[in-house]
Amino acid sequence: MKKITIIILSITMIFAKLSFAESGWQFGVMIPIGASFSFYNVSFNTSQATPDYINNYQKINGAVGFDVGVNLQGGYLVTDGDKGISLLLDLGYSHDSFGLSSSYDENGVKVKSTEYYTFENLSVGILPKFHYKNFAFGFGVGVKLPLYLTHSAEIMKDNVATKTYSYYGASKMNGIMKNAVMTYVKLTFDYSLYVHDNIALLLGAYIGTDFGIDLRGAELVMVDSRNLASFDLGIQLGMKIGENLF
Repeated sequence: MKKITIIILSITMIFAKLSFAESGWQFGVMIPIGASFSFYNVSFNTSQATPDYINNYQKINGAVGFDVGVNLQGGYLVTDGDKGISLLLDLGYSHDSFGLSSSYDENGVKVKSTEYYTFENLSVGILPKFHYKNFAFGFGVGVKLPLYLTHSAEIMKDNVATKTYSYYGASKMNGIMKNAVMTYVKLTFDYSLYVHDNIALLLGAYIGTDFGIDLRGAELVMVDSRNLASFDLGIQLGMKIGENLF
């Protein structure tokens, strides 16, 4: 939170410094497409869970998922020569997939499982961007509000696969998650290709993280939390229109 406050204050100072430069409104649309690398961590209630319970608890590793979405961005741009800064409202839809995998022995039989938690989200955030000529670097932060969640799993045992699929609407997610909101942070980069003085195509990339997901599960006594997070990276394509574009 302290770092975010410093960033916001820095942006305000830059806006003040450039307040007498050229300025104008800017609007755009971006389509991110990328990979999601999941991280999973279980915290135990040590006053209830015995050492044997903890040591024998199923070990689950993160796997690779897939992300895609669309973001509508709008805000104000202030420029001074070939430099500038914009502060954008970032609204969007995102399809976020978190993969998990595990392998273990069950009565001497090797068992392998793969599962995916896939969220369909609405996202709300801000995206300050720093511009230099045709390049722009952004730092975005916000929240994602799940519309619904699907869970799919495949368990391979004795070369026989068993598949399951579950759907959870917004009203039923509290049986899976301790809260229905996740936080995201992202860094973006894009390059502008101008097709008109006030219209540009955008080619870029992003890295980021989604966190704050706590899978509730059924063992509420022994387990305090099951934290699920991801490291995301990919490309993004889009377009922007507005005044005083670089």
